[in-house]
Amino acid sequence: MASTARILVVDDERGIREGCRRALGSEGYQVETAENGAAALEMAQSGAFDLLLVDVKMPGIGGISLVRRVQQIDPAIMCVMITGYATLETAIEATKSGAYDFLPKPFTPDELVAKVDKALDRRKLLLEACHLQEEKEHSLLQISLEKSRLLTVINCMQEGVLVTNRDGQLVLYNPAALSMLQLSSHGLIGSPVADCMSEPHCWGCWPPP
Repeated sequence: MASTARILVVDDERGIREGCRRALGSEGYQVETAENGAAALEMAQSGAFDLLLVDVKMPGIGGISLVRRVQQIDPAIMCVMITGYATLETAIEATKSGAYDFLPKPFTPDELVAKVDKALDRRKLLLEACHLQEEKEHSLLQISLEKSRLLTVINCMQEGVLVTNRDGQLVLYNPAALSMLQLSSHGLIGSPVADCMSEPHCWGCWPPP
């Protein structure tokens, strides 16, 4: 994923921005930088990023506020907070805003890369889960459409139709079958088809015996 992942580093310290750019660039990541929250928000709105490294304390739009806004643009974007003021309260607030992880300053290039790799692995899993859910919903929609077409065809047939499952329980019928067998639709689904075809129900049924 490193060759295609796009990362945005947001920090008002130029040294942090350039250090992150070099460390992540050497791993094959595509890295862009922003010096404040307003610039980062504009970039996030116009370009697709996989991950944001966001400083908590910045003038203007702060890091936590930025993460909230970015999550509204794309909930699958991974956000890792970077700060020199790491506290439990800050970590909790950052997590509630949608941040995936927390990286306290100062950090080494190896620590940075490890956090980014972990976050991008998480993003990959989220995207795969989303894709599987979309495929499932599409399949269910197709099944529903096919079932609707089948019901339309069967209900329009003049011949009586009874459909059962492997256990011989009735799962589908058409109005013609009810008329021929002189049956009521009440309680038919799930009942043994043999009951529907039993002699008391077949008096006057078609075809005649």
